[in-house]
Amino acid sequence: MDTNKWKSVLLPKDVYEEIVVIADVEGRTISGQLRVVFEAWKNDNLSDRDRRYIKDRLVEHREKNKPEPEEEDTVFSLKDYNEHH
Repeated sequence: MDTNKWKSVLLPKDVYEEIVVIADVEGRTISGQLRVVFEAWKNDNLSDRDRRYIKDRLVEHREKNKPEPEEEDTVFSLKDYNEHH
């Protein structure tokens, strides 16, 4: 699993089972159903000010938790290599 894109969440088994059934009835994946529930909760519970605050904190969180690039992800230039060798 690409942990830069996906994260696991532990749920009580009864909550998980209910989400699975609801997702099936609605024709969604479990992930899709959780997104619908999450968006509905945000719309019902967060003010515009709350949303701005969360957006700002999310930017900080992502910057703080930015993964280090893996060696194969770095750019390699033959020009730079040839100039140094």
